[in-house]
Amino acid sequence: EASLPGASEIGAEQKKNGIVAKYKNLETNPNIRLYGETLGGILTNNWKVSDGRSIRPSDENGTKYVCLLGNDIIKKLFPNINPVGQTIRVDLRPFLVIPITTFQAMYGKYNTSVNIMVMAKDKTDYDRLIESAIGAMRVIRKVPPGQDNDFEIFSNASLIAQINDVTAGIKLGAIVVSIIALLAAGVGIMNIMLVSVTERTREIGIRKAIGARKKNIMTQFLIEAVVLCLVGGIIGIILGVGIGNIAGSFLKAQTAIPYDWVAIGLSLCVFVGILFGTYPAYKAANLDPIEALRYE
Repeated sequence: EASLPGASEIGAEQKKNGIVAKYKNLETNPNIRLYGETLGGILTNNWKVSDGRSIRPSDENGTKYVCLLGNDIIKKLFPNINPVGQTIRVDLRPFLVIPITTFQAMYGKYNTSVNIMVMAKDKTDYDRLIESAIGAMRVIRKVPPGQDNDFEIFSNASLIAQINDVTAGIKLGAIVVSIIALLAAGVGIMNIMLVSVTERTREIGIRKAIGARKKNIMTQFLIEAVVLCLVGGIIGIILGVGIGNIAGSFLKAQTAIPYDWVAIGLSLCVFVGILFGTYPAYKAANLDPIEALRYE
């Protein structure tokens, strides 16, 4: 931490996929991920120990066979008993999350990649900490000045950028589908309002006969078109946010309401209402009052 003053925690980890964990006659599917961790790795991953204890420096220094179990392992191997104090078998040894020294003793010659994890003290130190970490790693790995890094940097920002790159095509497709849906909805709104104008022709004639102006009639029908769009938009937002949060609950994601997108959605509803409600409102405003009064 002396070389990285903006860091609150520094940890290291190694991992191996395709592990089978066993307890007595029970075993997991061969898709378990095995981690070798320093104590700092537990902290930077923000893993919380719900029962029992976390690993200690003595476990790490002594290459002890201790482990922490994830919830999926507990549900599979210990459905009816408390796993604390029990022994599981991984490659004939008892672990899942183990001190990195033990991991290296077991798999070091097959797995030489190590992840170094750093947690910033606060947001203001984030960018400076990344630059400091890159500098420290270049010194440790003796990378000459001017040469590219022989290691990779992963951060929340880089992961988000990777996800955005992967989902760019999906987002484009969603935008195209959304535009088509808006056009279809707009045409539907316009047809509904045209039918409404036709059915209320006599009403429009009476209003004009008692002094209503064109702008009054046009404003009335524009407001009705906007309200119709807003009602549909609000229902869509409630369903979208509700279904999204329900789906997210299965993935243990936090409940979220994207207020900015809600505002954008409502603004689009108003825009569509005005755009596609203008022609029916204009048609209603320009009806001849005498012909409108004679309409049956």
